[in-house]
Amino acid sequence: MNTYKDIVGYFEEATTAHLAIQSFAEGPLSYLDSNSQNIKYPFMFLRPLTSPGLSGNIRTLAFELYSLDVPKLSNAPAVEVKSNTELYIYDVLGYMRFNNAQTPYGIDFTLSNIIPVNEAFNDRAFGWAANITITEDAVYNYCNFPQ
Repeated sequence: MNTYKDIVGYFEEATTAHLAIQSFAEGPLSYLDSNSQNIKYPFMFLRPLTSPGLSGNIRTLAFELYSLDVPKLSNAPAVEVKSNTELYIYDVLGYMRFNNAQTPYGIDFTLSNIIPVNEAFNDRAFGWAANITITEDAVYNYCNFPQ
């Protein structure tokens, strides 16, 4: 079973490999405020959501993956930004699905929907928030219990 840190690392590696995406972070929504960190756009942000965890032999974790950018000009239309940031989500998920050297066998994900983000987070950022569910085979394992 992969750790939470491992799974976040798979997202980070995929976004870092993308030539257009400039930064990645993980955490609560408050981290999306530019006052709390130095964000370089286009930006991918992974937010954990309430998840079922380990049930039976399946571990499930849910996330929102934000793909955000700021128009280059203050009065520029956001349609191009939204178009690009939507594609970035599909690029990252495609990388994770088909780059077997990066994502271990047994991890799967489902993209259930994407939600538009308009002029958010004190940066006038536009883009999308994608709901993603990660699943993998797992078991409760007493052999790993530290004694």
